[in-house]
Amino acid sequence: MAGDYYYESRIDTYDPVTGLYYKAVEEVSTDKGFLSSKSSQNNVININIFNPIDGTSTLLFKTAQKNGIPIVLFETGFKDGVIEFNGTANNRTIALNNFRIDKREPKNKLLVGLRNADSKETILYISDKKGSGLKKLVTVPNAADWHIDVKNSKLRVVHQTGKEIRIESYEW
Repeated sequence: MAGDYYYESRIDTYDPVTGLYYKAVEEVSTDKGFLSSKSSQNNVININIFNPIDGTSTLLFKTAQKNGIPIVLFETGFKDGVIEFNGTANNRTIALNNFRIDKREPKNKLLVGLRNADSKETILYISDKKGSGLKKLVTVPNAADWHIDVKNSKLRVVHQTGKEIRIESYEW
């Protein structure tokens, strides 16, 4: 389920469309003790968005986030009937229905996901690529799946309870 979405947790990438640079802001904590079973851990608490045109940096969230931020995803181009994505998520499992797409410019949207270590819920936020207009889109329970339906410009959350499927759709 949700574990398949996060193949790379490193946030250190450029948007080839806007030139913006996304870099993880990490809180580094080290458990002390000679026999401690815990090692140092880097927790992404925010995302710095650097604009190389004017040299400014902006933090995506106003305050540090206690949940890890394993997902940053945005559209970067169009090639051979497919919308291309960049970021930290596994595009093959997140960007579905991504074939024979009518040619269009990449959307000016940034999708960011926070992952609660205890509940395993994923909280999805959306903003423009500069980080403006940040809003919470949906909280996805651990037992649910989610993906972007590229052709129909929707983000879908798929819940299964017993033999019943319930699908929620959000604008992408």
